[in-house]
Amino acid sequence: MEMPLVAEGLRKVAMIARLISTGTLLEQGYLFWDEPETNLNPKLIKLIALSVMNLCKQGIQVFIASHSLFLLRELEMIAEQPEFKSVEQRYFSLKSGEDGVELESGDSVEDLATLVLLDEELKQSDRFIGLESKNGRD
Repeated sequence: MEMPLVAEGLRKVAMIARLISTGTLLEQGYLFWDEPETNLNPKLIKLIALSVMNLCKQGIQVFIASHSLFLLRELEMIAEQPEFKSVEQRYFSLKSGEDGVELESGDSVEDLATLVLLDEELKQSDRFIGLESKNGRD
């Protein structure tokens, strides 16, 4: 199938497969991936998370920028599996501060005080529960 006819999310999956098959990722040793979850359904996001962890297990350093709580949770759950315990992880969060952008970092998500994606997910859940209560759907 011609690439312009393939859905955007699937094109990203195909590009990673191509980088792996040609050996480019092994030669470079790193991958920068901005929002890998974009245009993918949750089933494919789970596949992306597993693929990322497998790349890391093979010694490829992967940098991900994401606003997806779903992807973050998938990566965390996979990291708890015995075969991925050796994969080192580092988490970063950026936030606006009085002196500009502030950086937080830690070895786990729990080390970060600011996670906008989590905060917004919780706020949305509260709004949804309020809507259900308002409409009498308890």
